Amino acid sequence: MHIDRRLENIANLVPQGCVLADIGTDHAYLPVWLLEKQRIARAIAGDIAAGPCQAARTTVAQFGQHEHVEVRQGSGLKVLSPGEADCIAIAGMGASTIISILEDDMEVAQSAKLLVLQPMAGAASLRAWLCSHGWQLAAEELVDDAPHFYEIIAAKRGLAPAYSAAECAVGPLLLAQEHPLLGKQLERQLATCRQLLENMGRSERARASEKYKEIEALKAELEVLQNGKRSDSK
Repeated sequence: MHIDRRLENIANLVPQGCVLADIGTDHAYLPVWLLEKQRIARAIAGDIAAGPCQAARTTVAQFGQHEHVEVRQGSGLKVLSPGEADCIAIAGMGASTIISILEDDMEVAQSAKLLVLQPMAGAASLRAWLCSHGWQLAAEELVDDAPHFYEIIAAKRGLAPAYSAAECAVGPLLLAQEHPLLGKQLERQLATCRQLLENMGRSERARASEKYKEIEALKAELEVLQNGKRSDSK
């Protein structure tokens, strides 16, 4: 089986030998690929809709993994019991949706040893939420697969440091390890800030808002980080 770079990088963060729950599994490519590579013991593939569940069953049957993958239809983590999965993967959704899934079934979420999350947008808010709800960041990855740019976050239970808004926006572990795509990540975050400030700047009321000041402060913090990276590279 061939999977794209996004899924392969998600798979690389899944612990060896674990029981994986793939939430929002769609075609079940992630668990089947991991089983083919003998990286996980077994998997639960969950999706809210009947169509993706049928597609997942087709993939599982095609690759002869029906004894190792159980496809379950249901909303979010409601397809799981606490402690049933060592690792929970939730990928390809917005951060707000991922947060809602975790909040709706906190007992199940907290029972997993590792969360592997890939938000399509809003990674900063997801990092902040995780760190304020008893998780610490365990690993972060970036995938540049034009025209898409993906952020992947792994988190485990534990006390997290107090990260700044800029660190949450960029990824504190990406900063610490000086990830090869860090420069592009910083520029993307700065571009977002500039666009928001430009849009809000058209309104006097928006310019006077706390939100505008927060974005201005974030932009300044990001510029400091970007300038520091440039200095380090000289």
